[in-house]
Amino acid sequence: MNIKLNEEEGFTLLESLLVLSLASILLIAVFTTLPPAYDNIAVRQAARQLKNDIMLTQQASISRQQRTKIFFHKKEYQLVIGDTVIERPYARGLSIELLTLKDRLEFNEKGHPNAGGKIRVIGHDAYDITVYLGSGRVNVERK
Repeated sequence: MNIKLNEEEGFTLLESLLVLSLASILLIAVFTTLPPAYDNIAVRQAARQLKNDIMLTQQASISRQQRTKIFFHKKEYQLVIGDTVIERPYARGLSIELLTLKDRLEFNEKGHPNAGGKIRVIGHDAYDITVYLGSGRVNVERK
């Protein structure tokens, strides 16, 4: 059995540096795409939160048999359910534009809205939230 220690071959310094530089370039490419992905998720969550709040207000008007309201302001919106006021500030970098809906949305005792219309949640992407008059259904679609 003959063992030759001097003939072992390993990676040279140049080969190791080349592999490390390629790995660094790949990692930079991956991490530069993460912030836009995070922005997309933030806008989607804001649209989902607004839809859920509209539905919560509608369900509260039906269950309590009283009028409920949502007021839209520049930096927040408020849910008014009886004596309870819930304030929801917009996330940084997001805004809500009232397209055809006025600055308030009211639900009567049966859960029907006083007006229908569209709201746009704007950030990196945009989502339109449509409240249908009569039925009070809420639809969210990406623009």
